Amino acid sequence: MRKAFIFGLLLITIFPLYGQNNTDTIEVKSAPISVIFLQNGKKLTPRNLLEISASNEASYNEMKIAKRYSDIATVFGSAGGFMLGWQLGTATGGGEPNWNLAAVGAGLIVVSIPFSLAYTKHTRKAVDIYNNGLQQTGRNSVEFKFGLSYNGIGLRIRY
Repeated sequence: MRKAFIFGLLLITIFPLYGQNNTDTIEVKSAPISVIFLQNGKKLTPRNLLEISASNEASYNEMKIAKRYSDIATVFGSAGGFMLGWQLGTATGGGEPNWNLAAVGAGLIVVSIPFSLAYTKHTRKAVDIYNNGLQQTGRNSVEFKFGLSYNGIGLRIRY
């Protein structure tokens, strides 16, 4: 019985080392052209941010809006970049480029800019909500409770 008590005490004192900590927060870094979102030093994509924010409903809803803007910006920007790039490549290679198509491509790139800005705005808001939620819920702490369960007496650990 004494060995079980010592083992339980040891488990309780060591377990908080494996809990979540402040590195769960998401960092926002400004880059020359855009904004980068990092968690534990890893760059996060819009899909990663959506998955991470799923634990906080308000953050998740804001991130869904941001992801929509990101998808729209990607479609317009990619199509415009392809159209413009193809014509510039044709001109560089000595062919006859279709400058009307290049102008449409440049226009699509310009159209994608407001969507990219909206993505950044909503993502910053979602990250702020997520990070504040970590602090308010005490998610960075470990909680131990002894109590009754359907099998008898038990130890409940929340982190």
